[in-house]
Amino acid sequence: MDVSLVSFDSKTASSEEWARFHTFRRIRHEEQNPGDPVTEDATSETWMRRGNPEAEEIRFAAFRHGKPEEVIGWLYFSVYREEAPSYATREKEARVSLQVLQPYRRRGVGRMLLAKATELARERGKSLVIGGTEEADGFAFVEAIGAQVAQRNREGRLYLDQVDWEMVERWAEEGPRRSPRTTLQWLGDHVPDDIAEEYCEVLTESLNEAPRDELETGDTIITPEVNRHWEDSIKESGGRALEVMCREGDGAISGMTAMGYWPDDKTMIQQFITGVRPPYRGRGLGKWLKAANLLRMRQEFPQVTVVVTGNATTNAAMLSINERLGFRKHRDSIMAQMSLEAMDEYLKRGGG
Repeated sequence: MDVSLVSFDSKTASSEEWARFHTFRRIRHEEQNPGDPVTEDATSETWMRRGNPEAEEIRFAAFRHGKPEEVIGWLYFSVYREEAPSYATREKEARVSLQVLQPYRRRGVGRMLLAKATELARERGKSLVIGGTEEADGFAFVEAIGAQVAQRNREGRLYLDQVDWEMVERWAEEGPRRSPRTTLQWLGDHVPDDIAEEYCEVLTESLNEAPRDELETGDTIITPEVNRHWEDSIKESGGRALEVMCREGDGAISGMTAMGYWPDDKTMIQQFITGVRPPYRGRGLGKWLKAANLLRMRQEFPQVTVVVTGNATTNAAMLSINERLGFRKHRDSIMAQMSLEAMDEYLKRGGG
């Protein structure tokens, strides 16, 4: 196909450019998530305009030659900025998302987007490109270009009308009995300044304890400034956080769990991180946290019928808790990685 790539800047895009993007986004949503609520245009624009201050984010739209009004493919490329807390641990990597509408697949559009991603990575001195997919065509593309499947993940969904709520209540009641000196502290949309430093230390530890399998990626570092940006982004995009942490008798934060809800998602809520620090494991704190948050969610968001979460298939401990709660596999996904050298070799061979 004769395809053109045009840069898309979320900070300066015109109303016409946004309209073309949203048309593409909605089609892709139906291809990827048929039947799920679609994010409203204004919400998507708010989120994208705020962006990630830690990263350089680059986007390109793919058009058929002579038809700039019709976006058929999309490239998202990001790398950490040198001033970002995570730069030192993730300096060599670039994160990439390639998307092509179904009617235009296997016609060289994906290869063109891959070539542009390779060019961007080389310009920035990156040696590793990482991306993910949850579609059969994406799995086939990863295999065709010779990328390494470095991690397998599972999206789980919990349908609240199938939950054993008596069991959930037992978990919530067992928590304080097993840990009488431990208390729960609920957080709103803003982590108090006096605990922000310790909170971010625990969050950083929990994030980096999640399995990486063969992914050659470094630690993610969360600072109070980084966390504050994401709090503000959630709020400005109309979302709400539902988060609880447990604190020991000496005041130490021993674990946390969090959900996020956006009105655009209607009856769906997202389950985010759950983590218990190593010295405090073996007392059922993870079960207590999850159960307490579910019970509170049912009160504060009575419209919600489905909880959505994702885990590496090697995260046995979290999968076990989720399965006991009633989470069931909705779909599989993979994270793939490829060295810049291997990408160059593939493109030089003229791979399709």
